[in-house]
Amino acid sequence: MNRTKIEWTNYSWNPITGCLHGCWYCYGRKMFERFHKSYEPTLYPSRLKEPYKLTKPSKIFVCSVADLFASWTPREWTAKVLDSMLWCPTKHIFQMLTKNPERINLGDMRPVYPRNWWFGTTVTTQDDCWRIDALRQVDGNRFVSFEPLLGEIDPDLHNIDWVIVGKLTGSNKVKLKSSWLASILDEITDQQIPLFMKNNLLQAFPKMRLTQQFPKEMEA
Repeated sequence: MNRTKIEWTNYSWNPITGCLHGCWYCYGRKMFERFHKSYEPTLYPSRLKEPYKLTKPSKIFVCSVADLFASWTPREWTAKVLDSMLWCPTKHIFQMLTKNPERINLGDMRPVYPRNWWFGTTVTTQDDCWRIDALRQVDGNRFVSFEPLLGEIDPDLHNIDWVIVGKLTGSNKVKLKSSWLASILDEITDQQIPLFMKNNLLQAFPKMRLTQQFPKEMEA
């Protein structure tokens, strides 16, 4: 587990690595290829209790280079990670980000999750907005990450507890437009949702005043 430069969290924890989504903008795959490592999904049992070593409550991004709820991630792997979080002696804020929010609830069950667990989904274009609807089926803290923002989106964000917005980095393939941000920010204002604007937005709009809010539950 390592300290991270990701602004909205403190540590990245990767008991599972590897992803098969094949997103062309994926920083994780590029990083693994740079060091000539396989990006096939892999479980590391020795890492499961790494958060136990932190005695100060911290924000921990779970599986930052994997997808804990993807179809290729065996359910027993997911269960091992969640079980480790459940029994962690320090009440960290565990932040999970997935492109498969419809797979968070096991089977037909809709459990009530611990309040220090945060479930998020990634939305990059309007075609991804179905993920927000799926996320609303989770009985727990919910957040949406619009990063990288790759097009104009008109999202429905009711019953969403936190929003992250960021631009594409490491590529000039998509140029961020102010109108893309405006449609999301209007909905955030209407729903009164805490907003975290990533520093990389300044690359497109140097004079922008960034809002970097956390939900109250995440600040405790």
